[in-house]
Amino acid sequence: MVVLAVSVGALICLMTVGETKAEEGRAGSPPPVLAYAGDSAGNLDVYVTTLGRSNARRLTSSPRDEFTPSWSPDGRRIVYRVNPPRSDEGDVWVMGADGSRKTNLTRSPAVADWSPSWSPDGSRIAYFSTAAGGGDIWTMRADGSGKRNLTRNGGLNEYPTWSPDSRSLAFNSHRDGQFEIYTSASDGSDQRNLTRNRAKDQWPAWSPDGKYIAFMSERDGNEDVFVMDAAGSAKRNLTRTRTLYESHPTWLPDGRLSYTRHGESGPIELWTVRADGSNFRRLHTSVQPVFAFSWKPSR
Repeated sequence: MVVLAVSVGALICLMTVGETKAEEGRAGSPPPVLAYAGDSAGNLDVYVTTLGRSNARRLTSSPRDEFTPSWSPDGRRIVYRVNPPRSDEGDVWVMGADGSRKTNLTRSPAVADWSPSWSPDGSRIAYFSTAAGGGDIWTMRADGSGKRNLTRNGGLNEYPTWSPDSRSLAFNSHRDGQFEIYTSASDGSDQRNLTRNRAKDQWPAWSPDGKYIAFMSERDGNEDVFVMDAAGSAKRNLTRTRTLYESHPTWLPDGRLSYTRHGESGPIELWTVRADGSNFRRLHTSVQPVFAFSWKPSR
């Protein structure tokens, strides 16, 4: 049901290159910390690592697939998806940043609850759910209570991301016959189509300063990373490569945009670029994430 950029067995291989320490972490600030899922143990587990270091800490170790992590704004907890073996159904769980106190927040094994995203104010978690029979964007309080369906349009709505002030959400929706990027108020009102293009637009990501929404689009022939103003204007292709595929845009706390990059074969790498399309860099790391990843907030 949900379109993913890679298969479960594929590795996103992030190659080590000789970048300066200034690119690993801005001067005077600690290097970024990455939460990601890897399958080196035979199934997907959540790991945490510091950029520029070779060690990674494994936080989950059950027979189930555990992936798509999202940090709490204080950096003390991680919300993530848990799938039973050989199943597309799953629940949203939360744990401490050290892997402790694992708790099932949705407790609905007969439906799919996926792609959690923690609000910057820490109060709510947005996620995809089939609890109402379709595929909708839901929110709940950080303790799992107060679940609310925001979309209810009969289409597939997925991959929510919050605005920095926690007042709005961006997500992709298939209600118009193809995936488009939508925004809404945090209560589900004022839903707006920002892309209106016949090609696929997915994986929205709101910038830390609230000015931009990055997304993946196929409108130029293959997967590229685009940025637009938060209101939907001034769309621009940041990557524009004919033989490479770029996707999964995710903002670092310092305002750089990271994304995955791969060809028809070979490794998938993690790159960064500024919002104006300048200063392309391949990140210095040897970890191997699968699917979506999340940068720890700097606060």
